[in-house]
Amino acid sequence: MGQLSGKIAAVTGGASGIGEATVRRFIAEGAQVAFADRDVERGQRVAAEIEAGGGQALFHVADVSQEAAALGFIQQTVAHFGALHVLVNNAGIRMYQTVVEASAESWDTLLGVNLKSYAFCAKAAIPAMRRVGGGSIVNVASVRSIVAGGNTVQYDTAKAAVAGLTRGMAMDHSPEGIRVNAVCPGPIFTPFHARRLQTAGQTIEQYRTDAASRTMLKRPGTPEEVAACILFLASGEASYVTGSCLFVDGGMTAM
Repeated sequence: MGQLSGKIAAVTGGASGIGEATVRRFIAEGAQVAFADRDVERGQRVAAEIEAGGGQALFHVADVSQEAAALGFIQQTVAHFGALHVLVNNAGIRMYQTVVEASAESWDTLLGVNLKSYAFCAKAAIPAMRRVGGGSIVNVASVRSIVAGGNTVQYDTAKAAVAGLTRGMAMDHSPEGIRVNAVCPGPIFTPFHARRLQTAGQTIEQYRTDAASRTMLKRPGTPEEVAACILFLASGEASYVTGSCLFVDGGMTAM
């Protein structure tokens, strides 16, 4: 039996990168999973591949930065599977601007996806978790919650806020048996980075060299390595862990 056998999980941003790796790992560990994403083509492909392999995955097209869409995603998950035990808030975008360059609109957009969507999904998930006697919420933050990235002030701000949201929700909902934790990934090579490298005319090897210079383990991590840590926090193996931020960064923030 897997670590999530019999559990129902919802994952945002589940069509690629860390989110996709988490969906696939949860399925492998016996969970039934609903995942949301704005990428219709990729989301449908992931769901079809999982179904073909014998897993149960429900893809929901949603922009979870909008409260109604976030609530609808969680409600559909519960209606389809009958319960909810785990929520992974992973949806995220980046903008490369200084505070001088950033507009009110770009602040609203980034905070909507990277912060408010986490609160919106939790708002809907917590009552469902109460009905089953508890649950686990895992928020995907970042090393940028405590160290600056340069030209990413909005992203850094949002990830710091995610760490605060994690602690606040953990305090509020621990009496209900709901644990809330965060993972803080460092340099993780995902399709997002592949696209950005291509746009910048850089190579994967350049990314690896940069990651090697900034981490103790001298390499970038993989989405699967982050998903393994998300699994731990979501599962009963982390039954005495709440309000914590787990850094999955190859030692980057300890250097």
